[in-house]
Amino acid sequence: MEFAMSAVLHCPVGSPQPRCVDPVICAKSRRSTAWIHRNYATDGRVDPPGATRGFAAQSGKGPNVQNLKIDGVNDIIAVASGKGGVGKSTTAVNLAVSLAKKCQLKIGLLDADVYGPSIPIMMKLHGKPEVSADKKMIPIENYGVKCMSMGSLVAESEALVWRGPMVMKALEQMTRGVDWGILDILVVDMPPGTGDAQISISQRLQLSGALIVSTPQDVALMDARRGVKMFSKVNVPILGIMENMSYFKCPNCSEPYYIFGKGGAQRTADEMGMKFLGEIPLEVGIRSGSDEGVPIVISNPDSFVSQAYANLAQNVVSTLEDLAKQQYFRPEITL
Repeated sequence: MEFAMSAVLHCPVGSPQPRCVDPVICAKSRRSTAWIHRNYATDGRVDPPGATRGFAAQSGKGPNVQNLKIDGVNDIIAVASGKGGVGKSTTAVNLAVSLAKKCQLKIGLLDADVYGPSIPIMMKLHGKPEVSADKKMIPIENYGVKCMSMGSLVAESEALVWRGPMVMKALEQMTRGVDWGILDILVVDMPPGTGDAQISISQRLQLSGALIVSTPQDVALMDARRGVKMFSKVNVPILGIMENMSYFKCPNCSEPYYIFGKGGAQRTADEMGMKFLGEIPLEVGIRSGSDEGVPIVISNPDSFVSQAYANLAQNVVSTLEDLAKQQYFRPEITL
């Protein structure tokens, strides 16, 4: 069955339709509606039968906390940053693979960056997700990790010119509209910033915690602090902060060069009372592995960098175990 993410373009029957200023997008939306009725056979909803409307607007006291969970998923963690370009997706990929390979856990990886999906390239994912008998997408698996990304649903060269409500519907479809099976941890590669997508994911999924990724320079750390405060406002525990691109080691003399500054993430962690989860150097193997779709923890599992990612994975697991002993409630924004 051919799958396209056109499902997210459809609104429930009878609901007000936002005015679209682009006739091309309008035409695609009409074609999408026909596709849904043909392939999902729903009652006018985007959601597959039995799915919970995780990102939909809710009134009153809201759902029971259990309704925020994804069936079969024990923990959901967000890998986030306040800005782009700090290596968040690279961290999410190598963390997910390390959790699967080193910690022997059942892991899923969700690429929540709808506008700039990179997981299909970094994880060497081919083809589109198949659809199960109950009309849910089946994630594509590689390196022992089940993956779902908008990049697997649209052409690589296609730009998604979507407004916020369409993005929210896409995220809903890629969480509760997916047959994840049994997972110990679902790693969510968050989009950069602190906007609608980040707040919606934090509120509508029961996040077990957030891992903050930053580089050492002050500009990145300033935005990382904003990310920490955003998660605090929605009552999501912070697992800790990890410093990426900490230094470059000279291949000739092994002397470290602190190109972006030294110790910034460690100081920020101390100032904000967070765990410092370690540092990852700036290394060619990390970049080349990402471009080739073979994470460095796979291509060179015995390297110092791979060990650093393994330590990060173990730190995440131990922190989740500590948090599991605490009782937390449905995330709500506090101003």
